[in-house]
Amino acid sequence: MPPVHYSLLFSPFSKTGKMPVPQILYFIVRWAFCPPVSYSLLFAFLLLFPSKTFAQIIPDNTLGPESSRTVTDTINNLPSDRITGGAIRGVNLFHSLREFNIREGRGAYFENPSGIANIFTRVTGGNPSNILGTLGVLGNSNLFLINPKGIIFGPNARLDLRGSFIGSTADSVVFNNGVEFSSTNPQTSPLLTVNIPVGLRFRDNPGAIVNQSTALGKVNLPASPVPIPISDRVGLAVEPGQTLALIGGDIQLQGGNLTASGGQILLGSVASPGLVNFALTPAEQQPANLTVNYDNIQNFGNIQISNGSLINTSGIGGGRIELKGGNVALSGARIYALTLGNIDGRGIDITAQKLRVENGTQFSTLTLGDGAGGDINFRAADSVEMSGLGVEGYQQVAIKYLVSGTTDPFDPLMMLFNASAGSGSGGDITIDTGRLLFNNGVVGSGIAFGGGNGGNLIIRANTFEMVGSGINSGTAKESSGAGGSISVDVEKLIMRDGSILGTTSYSSGPSGNINIKAAESVELSNSGPTTVVSTGISTLSIASNGRAGNINVDTKRLTLSGGSAFTLGTGVLVGRFLFSQEGGSAGNLTVRATESVEISGISQLLSSGIQNASALTSGTLSSSRGGDIRIDTPSLTVRDGGIVSTSSLGVGDVGNITVNADRIEVSGSGNNGLFVSTIDASVGKIFGTNPNATANAGSLHLKADRLIVRDGATVTVQATGTGRAGNINIVANSIDLDNKARIDGTTVSGTGANINLQARDIQLRRNSQITTDAGTSDGGNININSNILLALPQENSDITANARTAGGGRVNIDVPNVFGFTAASREQVRNRLGLSDAQFAALQVSPTSLLPSSDIAAISQSGGPALQGAVTFSSVGVNPVQGLVELPQNVVNPAALIVANPCIEGAENEFTVTGRGGVPPSPNEVLSSAEEPFPWVEPAVGGSQQVESQRASIEIRPTEIIPAQGWVMDDRGQVRLVAYNSRGGASLLRPKPTGVCVPR
Repeated sequence: MPPVHYSLLFSPFSKTGKMPVPQILYFIVRWAFCPPVSYSLLFAFLLLFPSKTFAQIIPDNTLGPESSRTVTDTINNLPSDRITGGAIRGVNLFHSLREFNIREGRGAYFENPSGIANIFTRVTGGNPSNILGTLGVLGNSNLFLINPKGIIFGPNARLDLRGSFIGSTADSVVFNNGVEFSSTNPQTSPLLTVNIPVGLRFRDNPGAIVNQSTALGKVNLPASPVPIPISDRVGLAVEPGQTLALIGGDIQLQGGNLTASGGQILLGSVASPGLVNFALTPAEQQPANLTVNYDNIQNFGNIQISNGSLINTSGIGGGRIELKGGNVALSGARIYALTLGNIDGRGIDITAQKLRVENGTQFSTLTLGDGAGGDINFRAADSVEMSGLGVEGYQQVAIKYLVSGTTDPFDPLMMLFNASAGSGSGGDITIDTGRLLFNNGVVGSGIAFGGGNGGNLIIRANTFEMVGSGINSGTAKESSGAGGSISVDVEKLIMRDGSILGTTSYSSGPSGNINIKAAESVELSNSGPTTVVSTGISTLSIASNGRAGNINVDTKRLTLSGGSAFTLGTGVLVGRFLFSQEGGSAGNLTVRATESVEISGISQLLSSGIQNASALTSGTLSSSRGGDIRIDTPSLTVRDGGIVSTSSLGVGDVGNITVNADRIEVSGSGNNGLFVSTIDASVGKIFGTNPNATANAGSLHLKADRLIVRDGATVTVQATGTGRAGNINIVANSIDLDNKARIDGTTVSGTGANINLQARDIQLRRNSQITTDAGTSDGGNININSNILLALPQENSDITANARTAGGGRVNIDVPNVFGFTAASREQVRNRLGLSDAQFAALQVSPTSLLPSSDIAAISQSGGPALQGAVTFSSVGVNPVQGLVELPQNVVNPAALIVANPCIEGAENEFTVTGRGGVPPSPNEVLSSAEEPFPWVEPAVGGSQQVESQRASIEIRPTEIIPAQGWVMDDRGQVRLVAYNSRGGASLLRPKPTGVCVPR
């Protein structure tokens, strides 16, 4: 027969205290017909169940004459057992009981003699204790209940005491003189003198502690502007300021509640032998404080909190909640340590190997008073995994806040909340773990609702992954406090599926900063059709006098894809809907990546009906200036529709962009050209064209070894309204534009841009453009300082500073080597197009773009000579010394270089050029495609002819080269160099007669 656990026998008591007869018969029959069973055991079983009542509390005799006694009584209108006697040692009272159970509807109260501060009760019978009724103390003492086999609190269990309660499945209580008050060895150490308890001694396999209590109790909540969802179902509760501790094997809260208003609740699960040290302050000190130390414990057990369990230390000063275990799991639970008055809160601390939070579990240290909110600290060596109630719900909470400027701090979707709704500041949330996962709609917030500041979020992990979840720290509408900051220190940060990490200012107070340090990588990706907004990290300013925070990113690699973005902004734009054009100053974005930054692709069609580009972006929808973007990295890649952008809807000026990199590449587009890859500081370009825009475009400062812009991509500072275009300043060794690439400073009616390029070589290919064209205003200026400026003549790559109705700009070319470009005036362009003046002036596109040639122009389409711009070449042509090699100073002997034979010219000389084509007319021109190549010359095929030859052996003796020392006129009137006789003599030698020269 399988063993029968005594807890099963003790649990089904009726309110009358009698075990139902059918159940008694069941055990008798089962035992009788399941041999081999000793009939003495059966007899003992029957003795345990007398016919009328069952003794719930049975003292043992281990304390001798000081043994505990029980007296039936009515206490607080409740039929109860009064527990008297016991051994008194100093301020401590000791009770030893063989069995300790309280049935439902009854109470068990310990007498509290004068001068007693602590009551220690051990259970020695080897069975768990089932507390189904009321456990109390008739005084102010703290109560310790020790049962190594387990403690079970039923649904109606409650505490009635004014001190603290410590329930434990430890083996013994250890005192400072080494004496142990043990449940398993009650006779080993007599209680001669004991004074201060210092710890709980655990042996192998301590029993579990289970709480199912939802007992009614009194909840004192002050008036609050925010409804607080704390009911009078307090469960196990101690008086305000006291401690409620459950320290044992596995700890389970199965829908049960724990309450210690302004005090502390400690849960600890121990799974290996060792001593748990503690120190207990005197009861008269408020709040009473039990400090627990687990340094001597190697392994920890499980803590499970589920089915709507509430752990609550909210009070005038928010109390402390501490959980210590191996695997800690919370499902559908609420952990509240709210500060409701002027005493600072003490917060929530969870330490585990693994922490799992799911099904809408909430942690809150909200402060509603003058006191500061407590901190929330999670420490898990392996992992922290949090799962919410769904992505859709989380994004609804986010959008509601963005649109309305407020949120419900007790929304069921809100899982982490360290906000301030009073004048006190919110506490911080700190998470230290190996792997942190926020999944399926986790929502965290440190918002400031009143005069106090919101709390900060600090994350330290190897990997932090957010999947369809969000954290926002900021300020609510009509508040005055500052929003909290967000700090992430990890190896890898991964965000996807519409996750958001943001700070927002909806009031006069600033939002917090976002600081990210990722030693390996930051990866944002994958905004899909189930999400309303794209994955992103942002700081926003929505109130006119607010201020958005800064974003700082330090990593090895930053990768944005699938429509994800870093965003600085003022105002609110969700999808196609503009909810607010108010906003104070924006923050700045700084990215430092030691290896690379890659921004690519666009999102799928979101549920809001839009697609977004992957981006580093700063946009202003209000009258405030947009923020600046700075990128420092060896490699910046912007492709397939990705953007780096500062922009304005129309009033606030655009921020600047600064990039320092070894290589910058901007290429391609997304969604069939709908999203063009760009580095952009423009007005009305990202948000759509706004002809009434008055904002000025920002400036671009790009410094790189190589800049590549290709396949329709742009680098631009356009202005689509009346504001001026910005400036583009590029310093690079090489600038390559290919396949409809543009460096663009066009403007509609504002002042044109200035483009300043300084490089070793600049190349434009296949209809690429550098332009500062304007509409009704003057064209901008283009200044190029380079060694080489190159295009192919028939690829229509232009450099223009044209204007449609106003004056053309200036193009200054300070380049010694210009290839393939043609400087074109207005009349030259018009004539080549074959248009009349009226037709030419009416063109809605740049005139030079209609020509197949590569042109440099600064013209006015409709203006006369006075409005024509200027194209200036400071130094053009091939440098005559370019490419020459400096010769050494010690040259060879010139006498050895001149042949003395005056007849050497009689030999035949040749100069041969091989190849299939010719050469250009001059070195600074390219070979025209119209040149016809010559065919290869093949040897003529003739008859076979055998030729015999005899080779004579010729002896060649080196002779001294005699330098020329004079000249003479020969018979043909030609000058011949001659030499003096090498044997001396100053007389001139006669020239040799022509007859001795080799005939030609």
